[in-house]
Amino acid sequence: MPVKRKTLALVGTPDELRKKFLALKTRAGVAEFLDIPLSQLTYHLFTVEATGRYSKFNIAKRSGALREIQSPATALKLIQRKLNQALSCVYQPRNAVHGFVTSRGLSAPRNIVSNARVHLGAEFILNVDLKDFFPSINFGRVRGMFARKPYGLGVKAATVLAQVCCFENGLPQGAPTSPIISNMICGKLDADLQKLAQRYNCLYSRYADDITFSTHAKSFPNVALRTGWTARWE
Repeated sequence: MPVKRKTLALVGTPDELRKKFLALKTRAGVAEFLDIPLSQLTYHLFTVEATGRYSKFNIAKRSGALREIQSPATALKLIQRKLNQALSCVYQPRNAVHGFVTSRGLSAPRNIVSNARVHLGAEFILNVDLKDFFPSINFGRVRGMFARKPYGLGVKAATVLAQVCCFENGLPQGAPTSPIISNMICGKLDADLQKLAQRYNCLYSRYADDITFSTHAKSFPNVALRTGWTARWE
């Protein structure tokens, strides 16, 4: 089915898009919001075979291991780009988040450099890499995130949005929506780890799946063992 679209991007101010997004209740409402026919949205999510929705290939990690990339087909990618535009109007990044953050509304850009700058001059630095970051964020977590506060979308809308964002029960590497969805999912994690860092006189930041604690003290507190976060987030 050819892509029938009125626009390649959503039309409206960030505040308008945010209000419309938070009012979504149904699958038809999602299609209307994304400015595509409901039949087209249904076709790309349910009629097209999995092999037609995504292509897979491997790239090398810095460690030498291979990372599988799941790249959406052009038509699905255009839908995801529109949704990503809306999500960037809805998601409010916490101060500790430096990866996958747009500069809109921020006093300074956030990136790998700003993430490192947080920990300049520290006596000790602890860096933790979350394993299988995107694949571990499954369909149920994405749907639940959309349905719960602070978003509170209707269950049908939350379900179809999760279907747009997920593939093979996880966030696909290569989808335009995966980075911001991962940040939204990690909202509570960021809040809890920020509180933990403050409790132990540490600084905390996160760049995608890289979590960093640092301290200017002469000894480093055993944060992970004292709190149990290793068991819950490894």
